[in-house]
Amino acid sequence: MGSSKITLTRILKCAISFIVFIVSFLADCAFRLVGRKPKGLCVVLYYHSVPLEQRAQFASQLDSVLSWTKPLAITSNVRLLPGVRHSAITFDDAFENFIDVAFPELQKRNICSIMFVIPEALGKTFGPADCSERVMSQQQLLNLPEALVTIGSHTLTHPMLTRIEEARAREEIVNSRSKLEQILNRKVSFFSFPFGDFNERLVEICREAGYEYVFTTLPGWAFSRGDEFVISRVRVDPTDWRLEFRLKLAGAYRWLPLAFSLKRKIFAGMRGISNASKVKKAPVTAQSMIHDTSNQ
Repeated sequence: MGSSKITLTRILKCAISFIVFIVSFLADCAFRLVGRKPKGLCVVLYYHSVPLEQRAQFASQLDSVLSWTKPLAITSNVRLLPGVRHSAITFDDAFENFIDVAFPELQKRNICSIMFVIPEALGKTFGPADCSERVMSQQQLLNLPEALVTIGSHTLTHPMLTRIEEARAREEIVNSRSKLEQILNRKVSFFSFPFGDFNERLVEICREAGYEYVFTTLPGWAFSRGDEFVISRVRVDPTDWRLEFRLKLAGAYRWLPLAFSLKRKIFAGMRGISNASKVKKAPVTAQSMIHDTSNQ
């Protein structure tokens, strides 16, 4: 699902992130010069598929994770060590190649991960028709060692939750958890939003469902306050450039949510100007927070 394609947008994101990294590095040095230890930081990475031909690239990225950060096993009460750069690794969709390609490399380095599973997709193919992939079976899911792989929910069928009725969205969120708990015979505490598509009401439904953390696709620091419920993640792929991956791991892509917000406001303003002469002003309604995080 990842791409090694060189595009202007990708280069621009990388360039801006490099500037963010330099500024952050200088600020960190200034803190240490005056005898103040910077607070602990954490970046949560998320993958989808790791094809066999990309195993060496994935392994190299894990080596960078170990070299530059302290990997976390995410539990219900994450606490970051002062002055330490932490990381956590997650996977969406539970593709079968995780078992033979990604997991052996994680296990070799004793790195824990979270796998977000779509119960109704187990044992089937999933994804767009032109690039669908096999999802692991229920038995394969059960065979994953609990000590290294935590299972989370990714809804029952992977819909865009803001585009369906609230009652169905609640079913997707609540029933996916209960079904996974029946399969695993243990508690499921974490949830990730399909497509990074969420709003405040969906977050509240996740709270009511009993999840302890919900994960987005918006880059940013994770667990920095210690009481977060909504956790930021940045997408990575084995095909990421070395610099690109290093910057994501350093949290330098955290400016993207602000860019997405500004982009929405600009387009909303342009549409408002275009429509002003045609229709009367419509009542303001809540808008879903749909985020385009492709090739972050």
